[in-house]
This record gives sequence, structure tokens and C-alpha cells, in this order.
Amino acid sequence: MRTAKAILLLAMSTLAFSQPKIPGPGPADAGAVSAPAGLWQRAVAIHQRNRTWYPEKITVLSEVLNRRGEPSSVTRLFFSLRLGADGRLNTELTRALKNGEDTTARMKEKVQIRDPRQGEDADGQDYYSVSISDSPFDPERQGAVSYSASGERHILFGRHCQRYDFTYQTAIVRSGEKEKLTWSGMAWLEEGSGVPVKLEFSLAPLPPRIRSLWTIYHYEKARPDRWLLTRVTISGHGGFLFIKKRFRTTTFLSNYRRPPEKEAAK
Repeated sequence: MRTAKAILLLAMSTLAFSQPKIPGPGPADAGAVSAPAGLWQRAVAIHQRNRTWYPEKITVLSEVLNRRGEPSSVTRLFFSLRLGADGRLNTELTRALKNGEDTTARMKEKVQIRDPRQGEDADGQDYYSVSISDSPFDPERQGAVSYSASGERHILFGRHCQRYDFTYQTAIVRSGEKEKLTWSGMAWLEEGSGVPVKLEFSLAPLPPRIRSLWTIYHYEKARPDRWLLTRVTISGHGGFLFIKKRFRTTTFLSNYRRPPEKEAAK
């Protein structure tokens, strides 16, 4: 039971999405930089130009897998998001399905969507919150990022990409308290433009009762002025004593909008 709960909390972790402020100028670009550093800085600039987009729809597909890697339990959660007058995103669970059964009423009582800035939850239970607003491409967080260009190159989704290995020192919120968290993984950047196409990483430390975890962010650049996070896949396994569970959670983000100019300026 505790393992299942940990998996559900992990599925919900991507919903800790807070509306960012409009950034000021990014890190100084003056002077000559090496080609690898220049490509990473292009990715940082792309993040800065697109960071105020927010999704109005989020769908979470959470699967518990058997030994053959096939789903033994499937939960689907559907959320709508809207921007409030105070500039905060308000999230509503609109539908929930478990193995095809409508569980919306029960899940509305159990699922809490919280802003990680609000401190400790009311019932004092432990939780693990990772914000999808957080990013190693955030211009204001570059001092916490270490990266190096790899010689590995691949064509991903029709784009010629170069691999960058990175570590990112950030934080999580656990029961209202911030704790240090390290992302370690790979960023795939389009050669020439620096557009981030895919980000994949592990976390340290891991959530309670989770023994392995791998997260993949997929980005879409449908138009020159739109670079968006459209899919997050989290896979791993966890357990308690001799009970082990493998899981896979896929979060789809869609219907992106920018806040009105007067809200974005706050």
C-alpha cells in the first residue's frame, strides 16, 4: 500500500507547476565563447524567451508494470489549469479513471494539487514535489549547473542533436521543507540552433521507497516563437521489504497559453 502511494505521489510531482515571473536580462554573453558553451547558452536564451507559457490541460497516465513490463494497473488523471486574478495557476481534477472505472469522485477527495511555496500540508503527511518549472536551462540558475559537450550525436525527431552531460543542483519540497536535490543526466541540443529537444536525468536523493528512477522531458518547437514541454516520462521501480513494483508515468501537457501582458509583467 505504501509503495502504491509513493508511486501515485511521484505521478503527481510533475503538477507542481508555478507561474514564473518575466525574467530580466540573462547571463552576460559578451566576449568570445567556445562552440560547446555557445550552444548551451543558446538553449538558455530559448528557455528565457519561452518561460511564461503555461498548459491549460495536463493528462497523467500512471502504470504499474508486471515482470514482463506490461501494465497490471492503469490510472488516468485529467486536469485543467487556469490563471487566477492573483497570477497563480489554479488546477482542477476533472476526471479520473482506474482500470477503466470512473473514480473521479473518490480521487477528488484524495488528490491535492499544491503550490510548493505554500509550506507544510494540512495533514502533515510526507510528500515529494518536483516542479516542472525548474530547469537546468533557467538563466537565473546557471551558477548551479555544470555541463560538458559529448562527441555523441543523434538524429532525434528529425533534428541533428548533440549530447551534453550535465548536473544541476536544485531543491525539492518535502513536508514543507526544502531539501537539496541533484539532477544528473543528458541534454540533447539541436546543432546550430541550440534548441533543447530532449532532457533525460536521474535524481539524488530518490523519493522514499523508490530504488531507481529515470525522467525524460520531451520538447516541441512547433513555431519559431514556441518551445514547449509537451511530455514527461518517469520510469523506475520501488518497493518495501520483499514487495517490489515497477512503474511508468507519462504526463502530457497541452493547450499552452501566455498570461495576459498585465499578469506577465508582475
